[in-house]
Amino acid sequence: MKKNDMPEYKAWKAMKARCYAPCNEDMGKYKENGITVCDRWINDFEAFYDDMGKRPSSKHSIDRIDTLKGYSPDNCRWTTQDIQCKNRGSFNLIFTHDGESLVLKDWAKKFGIKYGTLWLRIYRNGLSFDEAIKQDAYNRLVEMDGVSLTVKEWCKKLNLNSGNVYSRINRGMSPVDALTKPYRKSRSK
Repeated sequence: MKKNDMPEYKAWKAMKARCYAPCNEDMGKYKENGITVCDRWINDFEAFYDDMGKRPSSKHSIDRIDTLKGYSPDNCRWTTQDIQCKNRGSFNLIFTHDGESLVLKDWAKKFGIKYGTLWLRIYRNGLSFDEAIKQDAYNRLVEMDGVSLTVKEWCKKLNLNSGNVYSRINRGMSPVDALTKPYRKSRSK
């Protein structure tokens, strides 16, 4: 196999491009943070290959262990995308729940919640982590006779006009009352 076709060579070239290629959009971020390639690797692919070795699989790519430091033998490893995503500093904060600390993506898997849903609940909708992991994060379920359904589901089950029920709730009526209290008959003239 020619050097140019080796995945390790492509990784070496991409690593240098991230730090030094003027056309690379990421370059500003790397330069801003002082991320460089060590002297041993900058112009010597063989030294890079000697230090890093063969890439374990096609799912592996080069990763900086400490994202605040540059590319060097003591700060680089071959890892999977999953591990790299967890190594992105403030981008992937660690949350602690019941004494266990995990990144958000792992909590999503653990609780069976889509990662995007959990992220939106916390970062866009402002829920705390403990609120965001609840099955009914927005307290939308209404319990009656031991059954919990959304207002919309109750309206369908009880054959009620959801617009009328939501109107009652918006005027301050509790969801249970809005669903169960009879409507006043209009006065006839």
